[in-house]
Amino acid sequence: MKNLFLSAVIILITTVSISAQYNFAGKIRDYKKYDNRVELILDNARVNVYVYGNNIIRFRYTDKKDFSKAPSYAVTYELPAKTEFTFSEDKNSLSISTGELNVKITKNPCRVSIYDSNKNLINADDESFGVSFNNGEVRCFKKLLDGESFYGLGEKSGDLRKNGNEYVLWNSDYPSYTNRTDALYQSIPFFYGIRDFKAYGIFFDNTYKSRFNFGASNNRFYWFGAGEGEMDYYFIYGPDMKKVLSSYTQLTGRMELPPMWALGYQQCRWSYYPESTVETIANTFRAKKIPCDVLYLDIHYMDGYRVFTWDRNRFPDPAKMIGGLKEKGFKLVTIIDPGVKADTNYFAAREGVKKGLFAKYPDGTLYQGEVWPSWAYFPDFTKKETRYWWGDNLSILMKQGVEGFWNDMNEPAVWGQNFPDIVQFDDNGFKADHKKIHNVFGLEMAQATREGLKRYSDSRHLILTRAGFAGIQRYSAIWTGDNASTEEHLSLACTMPLNMGISGLPFIGTDVGGFIGDASQRLYMRWMELGVFTPFFRQHSAYGTKAKEPWTFGEDIEYAVRDMINMRYQLLPFLYNEFYNASKTGMPIMRPMFLNYQNDRECYNQQAQYQFMVGENVLVAPVLTENSDFKKLYLPEGNWLYIKTGTVYNGGQWIILEVPLNTIPVFVREGGIIPMQEIQQYVGEKKIEQTEIQIYPSAKSSYTLYEDDGISYNYEKGSYSLTNFTCEKKDNGLNITVKKEKDGYKGDRKNYLFKIYFAQKPSAVKAGGGILNEKDSSESLAQTGGYYYNSNDKILYIKTADTGNMQIDVNF
Repeated sequence: MKNLFLSAVIILITTVSISAQYNFAGKIRDYKKYDNRVELILDNARVNVYVYGNNIIRFRYTDKKDFSKAPSYAVTYELPAKTEFTFSEDKNSLSISTGELNVKITKNPCRVSIYDSNKNLINADDESFGVSFNNGEVRCFKKLLDGESFYGLGEKSGDLRKNGNEYVLWNSDYPSYTNRTDALYQSIPFFYGIRDFKAYGIFFDNTYKSRFNFGASNNRFYWFGAGEGEMDYYFIYGPDMKKVLSSYTQLTGRMELPPMWALGYQQCRWSYYPESTVETIANTFRAKKIPCDVLYLDIHYMDGYRVFTWDRNRFPDPAKMIGGLKEKGFKLVTIIDPGVKADTNYFAAREGVKKGLFAKYPDGTLYQGEVWPSWAYFPDFTKKETRYWWGDNLSILMKQGVEGFWNDMNEPAVWGQNFPDIVQFDDNGFKADHKKIHNVFGLEMAQATREGLKRYSDSRHLILTRAGFAGIQRYSAIWTGDNASTEEHLSLACTMPLNMGISGLPFIGTDVGGFIGDASQRLYMRWMELGVFTPFFRQHSAYGTKAKEPWTFGEDIEYAVRDMINMRYQLLPFLYNEFYNASKTGMPIMRPMFLNYQNDRECYNQQAQYQFMVGENVLVAPVLTENSDFKKLYLPEGNWLYIKTGTVYNGGQWIILEVPLNTIPVFVREGGIIPMQEIQQYVGEKKIEQTEIQIYPSAKSSYTLYEDDGISYNYEKGSYSLTNFTCEKKDNGLNITVKKEKDGYKGDRKNYLFKIYFAQKPSAVKAGGGILNEKDSSESLAQTGGYYYNSNDKILYIKTADTGNMQIDVNF
């Protein structure tokens, strides 16, 4: 009995000790209302509730004496000095109301519940737990509501739906990852909750190693938290997912417009060297007439892996070589790793040490980690002076003609995968250790790169990064790291860009064909088909693998790949327009089905994650299995034109298509308008004097085409044009209206070629009031203009001069 009693006491003491470690947000003792926030004093914490707008409210908790003064690395949007909201109090709670949200905060204990304007519950703290503090760790526990699904978190390799799983956000170099690997290269602590087709978002602004548990191993709550730092999160309401994403990117920034050449095909390998190999690759692309805009140099171009240098044995005259590539239309992008070789004879190491620009141990000794150049220093990119110095050194390569930089190994990765937590960084003057800075190291390196490029050049350039944090879209394109030549990774090449797109990262892609391992002909071809519609389109392969250039898989694959890449170049006006939209709204170019069709239950089906929308009206359904020639896909409401055959399918159904190799199912929704152009071997090869406008008419549809010079920043000063195309069905025909909404840029276009999918031959076509002549073939139409109706394909072609504003009347 005595032993039993002692055991019970020990269990009781242990239980009390464990629960005591979790200090849950307690009773509200006092509060104060300001023009843009409400400050709460708890018996064990401080809480600030900031109203950023009608649908954005920030909740910030700390158990310290005061909040950190260090600025956010992710959020660039400033809290307005005054926002519209009402505040009230009753016996048990405080209430904050905007035009769209009603926030109820109970006083004892402090717990948050959020309702829409109709008093429907959207989100709520778990009543017992809420926010907790535990020896520096912070967590927020939320009720797991019936029917709620979760999406987002950036670079994750599993399904789009995140329910029942826990995820870690800690930038990690993980080659040949699988669909169950976690964590990966990017950390984006932003997710959606969707219930009854209504969406909200939560952005957890904490750079420390964090976790997100969406009901893994319990059915009561979901939670998110970090090992250190504050519980600082933004609640963003839709209920439309697009509004949530637009608001999130309003907070964290949106992408710059890239140069148009960055949308072209890009060829890479670890590694192309010496110089003669690079020239052979370039010459082969042009000889075989396979379009390509960018070639990459991996680590072997450097002198002993020293950044900002060249191996002069392999590349004796870099400027001359790059000049020759430019004459052929190629832009050169070089890899840049952050590790600076610890070599006293190396200028970058000497400068960095002298100026105090490298990360240090707490005792002031410079940290050295082992990477490609052996032992290396690591720049402290959280220090303004370091970022400026880095940009200055990049200018060495820019002056030789390099057009972009590929930031790699910037998680940061070191051999052994254990960058010491105690290493110190400047943290913009606030001082921090590696635990806080690890996840933003790549973000700050990208910022340094972008700032350097803009300081030394008036042209747009390409920056590509492997690692990043929320806000990385402001500076860089992203690729999904070291994938593999497997069928699993072909599927991931579809789902991962979709997940990253809804996480605020529109300029995203994968290593087409797989980086590690050797791709079969069919796997390579299917991947190329998908790559055409992926925002960032680059083929890359690892050292020691078989070559993966388009001509290395035999003539049949070479010709098929050329056809696919040709399609990409024809679609450049359409794709560039989607990049413009992304820069203005934050919307992804490549979208999961449920982003466009949020109220369609079938679009959340697991199978539907293997197809996607490009913009609003183009549906792409790639074959993602190596040996299959069939594709099951879902068509949402509306009528859908299958471009390959001209067949129209009714929406609201799943269909199965036969899809031979060198075919990718592409559908245009009724009302879709798609601008296209002729094939080029590279962007800028020749003047584009004709724009093709493909139209699948609905009762009335509209499309606005953005155009600029594709290379300079003059568009920021108003040098761009917006042209609106409207197509409207009438009882006796069609009206097409072309209207210049802004005329700040004049390109080389002389003509439009309208390609209209319509089942009836017209009796007459007028343009600008004049009657157009009917032609008997597309060849004669191309020579003199007019119109031609292909009765077999049921397509009406109209060629007319670009006169600015005009109206075309098609009579039946």
